[in-house]
Amino acid sequence: MKAQVKLGHIAGISIGLHYSWFIIALLIALSLVQHFRAVAPQWSSRVVWTAALVTSLLFFAALLLHELGHSLVAKTRGLRVRSITLFALGGVSQIETEASDAKSEFWIAIVGPLTSLAIGLVLLGTAWINGWKTGTDPATPVISVLVWLGYINITLAGFNMIPGYPLDGGRVLRAVIWWITGNADRSTRVAAQVGQAVAFLFILSGLFRFFVGANFGGLWLAFIGWFLLDASRASYVQVELVAGLRNRRVADIMDADYRTVEGHLSLQDFRRRVCVAHRTPLFRRHPE
Repeated sequence: MKAQVKLGHIAGISIGLHYSWFIIALLIALSLVQHFRAVAPQWSSRVVWTAALVTSLLFFAALLLHELGHSLVAKTRGLRVRSITLFALGGVSQIETEASDAKSEFWIAIVGPLTSLAIGLVLLGTAWINGWKTGTDPATPVISVLVWLGYINITLAGFNMIPGYPLDGGRVLRAVIWWITGNADRSTRVAAQVGQAVAFLFILSGLFRFFVGANFGGLWLAFIGWFLLDASRASYVQVELVAGLRNRRVADIMDADYRTVEGHLSLQDFRRRVCVAHRTPLFRRHPE
């Protein structure tokens, strides 16, 4: 996924935003405005909007830390990481090389959810130290921001551990199967198939919720399922393609039955010969 907006580099990794990020950032900010108005109706509009915008930016900063966890561990394992792009459904680390062993794959995959879990616990702990108690409404805008971000990061960690490839949980599943079987291709096939099953469950659940009154929430769940289904299928096709080309030479798959052309011919003469051979006019007149 290519970033349209470049933000800079961290540890040699390019950081950028996909255009879809702006759409989801706006939707999250608007939903947070409604959330903070419901939690604290006494707040002024200025305070509500400020809290919503700050929370949105910090949420995406947490997503960036999640992806940085993947990328930095990948670099310590000798893999090349080109960039991190934030988009509508979160973030993606563009790791150019595959892990060479199950252990590397496991740690690269699981460090993201562990990072989100750690961020969530630290934020909730900070809110608790400042007087917030579980089950009570936050007393100040700052504590409200901390509580929302804490819960959303813990939720993000749990969501990413769903065993649906290419989610982090699916990659952890792939690493475990790889470690047990010793076969990277087989583990990817199994993880991709499980990912497709999970994606179908998301789609069916989302459509069901939509028709029973969940409205946008149901459609959003179905959209996530569609995205997972497409990504799982692409991963399955990729592993089959790589397996089919492995240890094969170019001569094994190239077409050896081809014609040659005299090197002194111009392109115009070559085209004329082709047209004559196929009995087609050199120029076609399009109907008026």
